[in-house]
Amino acid sequence: MLSAAFAAESRPNILFIYADDWGWGDLACHGHPHLKTPNLDRLAREGTDFQQFVVCHPVCSPSRTAIVSGRYPARFLVHQHFAGHAENVARGMPDWLDPKVTLLPRLMKDAGYATAHYGKWHLSGVGKDIDAPLPAAYGNDDAAVWTGPGRNVFEGTSVERQAGDAHDKSGASFQTIAAAEHVLRFVRQASVEKKPFYIHFWLHETHHLVAATEEQKAPYPDTAEPQRTYYSAVTRADAQVGRVLALLDELKLAENTIVIFSSDNGPENSQARPTDKLYHSVGTTGGLRGRKRSLYMGGVNVPFLVRWPGRVPAGRVDKTSVIAGVDMLPTLLAAAGVAAPEGYQSDGLNVLAAFKGEAFVRTQPLFWEWRGPNAQEADWPQLAMRDGFHTLVMNYDGSRTELYDLSKDRAQAHDLSATDPQRTAAMTAALRAWQKTLPVPTPPEPGAAHKKPSSAPAKAAPNRAAAFKKWDKNADGILTLEEYSEGLSNKENAAQRFKNFDKNQDGRLSREEFVGP
Repeated sequence: MLSAAFAAESRPNILFIYADDWGWGDLACHGHPHLKTPNLDRLAREGTDFQQFVVCHPVCSPSRTAIVSGRYPARFLVHQHFAGHAENVARGMPDWLDPKVTLLPRLMKDAGYATAHYGKWHLSGVGKDIDAPLPAAYGNDDAAVWTGPGRNVFEGTSVERQAGDAHDKSGASFQTIAAAEHVLRFVRQASVEKKPFYIHFWLHETHHLVAATEEQKAPYPDTAEPQRTYYSAVTRADAQVGRVLALLDELKLAENTIVIFSSDNGPENSQARPTDKLYHSVGTTGGLRGRKRSLYMGGVNVPFLVRWPGRVPAGRVDKTSVIAGVDMLPTLLAAAGVAAPEGYQSDGLNVLAAFKGEAFVRTQPLFWEWRGPNAQEADWPQLAMRDGFHTLVMNYDGSRTELYDLSKDRAQAHDLSATDPQRTAAMTAALRAWQKTLPVPTPPEPGAAHKKPSSAPAKAAPNRAAAFKKWDKNADGILTLEEYSEGLSNKENAAQRFKNFDKNQDGRLSREEFVGP
C-alpha cells in the first residue's frame, strides 16, 4: 500500500548489496593501505558513510533474517547459520525462515515493485531432508542463488562453465560475477517495463572459500599470500558493484536509486597453514575488537554506505548515527512510501532522517543474543546491549560482564563495569527483560530419531548435560565418537550426528559443543 505522499511522484529503486564476512576495515575509504575498492569508494564519495552501523547478529543467516524481517532473529529461533536438518534441530532452530512472516521483499512486491534476489541466500538450510520454500515464497519475482533452493546463480550466465559451490575455487571465484549478470539483466528489464525495482545483490565475498584466478590476482602482483588472494577477491567483488553502478548511469537511473552496501558480519578468523580452508580469510576490522561470531564491535560493526543523490548527502562521514540491521525494513518502506502492515511491530526504527543528514539520536536500545561456539577468546559474550554509545556484553549466567563507552573507546579496551556500576546494573536489567520476550530453543534428546521437518510443536528437551556425564566413561570432559555412539539408543547416522556437534572439527566433543553454553 502506497502512502499518499508518494502517489504523484516516482518511487525510488532500491539496490541492497550485502557482502559476506567483509570487515569494517576492508575498504580503501576506511583506511586500508593496500586494498583497491574504487567502486565502493565511489559510493562513499557520492553518498554517506555511516560508521556506527551494526548488524543484529555476528553470523550469516540471523543477520540476514534481521534485514528482511525488521525483527531480531532470536524471535524466530534463528541463532546460527541454517545448516542440515539434524544440526538445525540440535540447535533448536527451524530449517528456514518462515516465509509467512512480514518480509521486506514481499511488501515491496505488493506495492508494485519488481523484486529479485541474486547471490547468496542462506535464509534456509540445505540437505536431503529439507524441502525449503523457494525465494519466490518470500516475495521475489525472480531469483538465482547459492546456499539456497531453486535456480542456481550460474544458470544462464556467461560463466556457467565455472559453476560450483561456495567451497570450491572455481565456484568461489565466479559466483558474484554470475550474480552481477542477473542483476544487470533484471535492471534492464525493469527499466523497459518502467517499474521501480527492489533487488538483493548478495555477494559471496569474502566468505570462505576465498579464492581468485591468476587473472583476477593481476592488480596485486607484488603482494604475498594469503593477502594476495584475499585482496583480489575483494577487488573482484568491487568490480561487480562497478558494473551495476555503470548500468544505472547508462540508463539514467542513478538519480532515483538508493544503493546500499553493507556486510552480514565481521571478518572470518584466519588459519595459519596454506592447506587450511580459512588460510586466505585475512579481512580486517579496522581496529575493532573481535571478528565473526563475536558480540564485540568487530563482529557486528560493519561497512554501511548509502547513496541516493539529492536525498542522502554526498561525501559525508556520519560517526554518530547508530543504525542497525532491523532498521532496514521500516526505513526502506518509508523511503518508498510504502505503509507497513497493520499490527506489524518492527524491532527497528525508521532512520530516514539519518539517511538525509538530519540530526538523529537513536531513541531505543539494541540487543543481541549469541548461541554459538566460543572457540575464540573474543567469542565469549552471549548477550549484548547497546544504548547510545554504551555497550554491555555478558555471558548467560552473568558471571562475566563488561561495559564500554564507544565514543571514547572504539577498540573496547577499557571495561567500565566496575567504575560505572549503576549503568551496568540498569543495562543488565534491561537485557534480562529483553531475554524474557524471546522464545527458548528446545534441543532434542541425544539419540533421537532423525526426522524430516514437521509443523508439529517441538517437545521439551531432556537433559543433555546428564547424557554427557553418563556417556563420558573416563570422565575426561571429552566425548569420543566411540563414547557418543555407544550412548545412543538409536545409532543411525551416528557419525554424521557426531560431526554436526563437532564445531571445530577436531574429532572430539567438548561439553560446551554438546551441551551448549
